[in-house]
This record gives sequence, C-alpha cells and structure tokens, in this order.
Amino acid sequence: MKTLKAIPLLAVWCLLVTPMAGQMTRNRPARPERAKGIEDFRESWRVLDPITRGNLSIYPVVSNLKVDTSDFLTLDEGVAKGEVRIAERGELQNALYRRRETRRWPPVFEERPQYEGASVNELMLVNRSDRPLLLLAGEVVSGGKQNRIIGADVVVPPNSDPIPLSVFCVEHGRWTPGRAGFGAAGAIAHPDIRREAQVSKSQTGVWDSVAGTMQALAAPSPTSSYVDVINSPQAKRTLDEKASSIEREYENELRAKVGSSGAVGVVVAINGELVWSDIFPSAELFRQYWPKLLRSYVLEADGHSKAYKRAPSTKSALGFLLADAGRVTVKEEPGAYRRTEIAARDYQIVALEALGKFSDSGLLVHYNKMSRD
Repeated sequence: MKTLKAIPLLAVWCLLVTPMAGQMTRNRPARPERAKGIEDFRESWRVLDPITRGNLSIYPVVSNLKVDTSDFLTLDEGVAKGEVRIAERGELQNALYRRRETRRWPPVFEERPQYEGASVNELMLVNRSDRPLLLLAGEVVSGGKQNRIIGADVVVPPNSDPIPLSVFCVEHGRWTPGRAGFGAAGAIAHPDIRREAQVSKSQTGVWDSVAGTMQALAAPSPTSSYVDVINSPQAKRTLDEKASSIEREYENELRAKVGSSGAVGVVVAINGELVWSDIFPSAELFRQYWPKLLRSYVLEADGHSKAYKRAPSTKSALGFLLADAGRVTVKEEPGAYRRTEIAARDYQIVALEALGKFSDSGLLVHYNKMSRD
C-alpha cells in the first residue's frame, strides 16, 4: 500500500500511470492509446442545475466521453442469471470450487482452500460469467445467517475461483440459517450506512445507522433487518411519492439539456449541504444503478430534519465534486482493480478502476465522494 500526503489526485495519477519523459525514446514502439483514466473523466464532467424535492437536491452530471461499458456485469444481473454465487464462508460447496486447468506434466493438483465457519464480516463469492463483475459498497445481499451489505467497491475478474468478500451485517438480531446462499436485494444502503462501511469501517456504526433508520421511518423489524425496513409500507410510501416524482423530472430535464446522451452520475445535497456523489464512466452503466441509488438518497434525506434550505449553486456542486486534496492510499488487486481513497478533513473519495484487459492504465468505473460528519 502506498501512502502520500496532501497532493492532488492529478499528481497521484501521474505517479501511478504516466511514464517519465526521460524513458521515452524514438526507438521505442508506440504505446497503444491507454484507457480513459481518472483525470480524463474528471476533466469531462459538467454539473447541471439541481432537481429539488423538499430537503433533497440532485444535480445530474454529464460527460462528453464515450465509453463502452457493456462488458461489465452488475450484482443484480449476475445473481438473476445464476452466474454469481454468494455463500457463507463455512458453506463453501464443491460446486463453488473450480480447480484451475494446468498443462504441466506431471500434473500439479491444487489443494482445496480451507475456510473456517461463517463470519459476520466475510462471505465467499464466485463469478462464473465471462464478464468482470462490478460490486459497489452498500449493495444489499439477503439470505444466509443474516443480511449483509458489500463492504467496498471491487471488481471481480471473469470465471473466478471463490474469493473472500468483505461485508457488513445489516440484520443485528439474527444469526441462524436462512435461505441457502444469498440473493441480491435490488437495493443499496443509503449514504449514512455506506459512509460507516467505507470510511469508518465500523460494524457497530452500520448497526447504529440501521437502528436510526428504523426509528426515523417508524418501521420496526423483529431482527433489526435493513431489508425489512426498506420493504416496509412506510418506506415504500416515501419512496413511491418522492422517488417517482424526481425520476420523472430528472428524465425530462435531461432530454431537454443533453438529448439522448443521458447523465453519468449525480451530486446530492440535503438540507442545503453537499453530501454525496456517485459517478460512472457511461450513462448506460449509471442507468443500471440509478433506481436504487435514487431511493437510497430519498431515504437518507427523509432521516434528516426537514430544514428546507436553498440548494447550493451548480458551481458549488462542481467544486465539491472536483476538490481532491488529502491523504491518498491505493489498494491494487492485479488483473482485477485499483481502488484509490483520498481522505480529507471534510470529505472522502473512493475511485475504483478496473484493470484486467485495461492493463495497468485502468478504467475508472465508479467515483464516489462523500462528506465527513
């Protein structure tokens, strides 16, 4: 892990992927054009005027870059097709383990990985598809001994062997066998819970946030399950009224301002404070996440006081999105992903790049910025 202090993201990007000028010579073969990286996208973003409902303001973000993201598989799609399997760590079955093929002779037989029993903060996942799987922090999976959320943004390579998956529990009152394996709940936790998972990395903080949501919505659950809360009549009523209204205006404004190209993400303000952003490399990929992201923002706003302050200016929203000075840490899984985190006093940034066929240059697939309390 590499740690740098108080330098902008552009400098980090140059250190990570740009060859030194002195290394470039006329005799060296021309490099292929690299995939679009973090700064390419950041320089292309444009923030539109907000759509406001009550204390919630959502600013569409558009880009003039054209990126084909059809190769990426989402959690909802992968689980629905049976190409992604998730299980408790102690329930890893033979069907989930695929021995790597080898051409060596005599053949070398791999030992089956040995995993202990079930763990609150770790599941096992296998991607059986021929596409890289994109997982976002906060995506909800239900089943097993208790419902969980994905703990961090990751990319899982195609045709993977079972890998450990970092998770947080969002069902404090159960630790008993439920449905075998896990299904995608079609939801993503609201920002307060995602912040506890990504920034604080606190299981207690996640539980406290779930409890606060239950209280705010007056939606009790016998096992303190976040899935019960978001599926409660109270939550559904809130989501149907606010989210549907925002979706209609959102689509109308986008058609009027950017035609059919669509948005690649949003910046979010609550009670006049800029608090969150989720940005993707293409409008097509963003559309797959937009319905559940919007509902998470609505739930977040509903849990705050209804102080209907004026929405920040579009210029302020762009400034919030692009500010990037802070302490930088980088985690890389070769052939899979590089995750860059920037921690400042007032905010945290998580930038996920897919590697794999993009080699070391990477492709930015999710840019998440959040305010810090």
